[in-house]
Amino acid sequence: MGGCSRAPLECRTEYLRPDYLASWQISTPDPCLDCFYGEQIVVRWDLPRRDVEATLLLHLRYGNRETETVMRSLHTPKGYWTYRLVNDPYWCKEGILSYRAEIWQNGELLTDWTHHLYTELIEFSD
Repeated sequence: MGGCSRAPLECRTEYLRPDYLASWQISTPDPCLDCFYGEQIVVRWDLPRRDVEATLLLHLRYGNRETETVMRSLHTPKGYWTYRLVNDPYWCKEGILSYRAEIWQNGELLTDWTHHLYTELIEFSD
């Protein structure tokens, strides 16, 4: 890819703390101030097809070794979506360890993006 082109699928992780809130920035009272901790994944897509009806799959691995796949329908060729894990679920799952995002259309993988720590699990049978 050239220097001016963007990938069709990009993700980034952001850590959430009380200073992320607008109330923190302007020093106003906020009941959520002491309980806003977590992470979010911002997924951005830019697909070349105008008639997009695709599915975004976000495969998540948490710090407590749980896995989860979140599915979202995409109806526009460009856009973004945020997956957020905050407060009790964040602490119980011990944060987001790694993830992989995929966009599928009609059973075909269009594009994917992989977190640098993500790898396929090797499962053993008894």
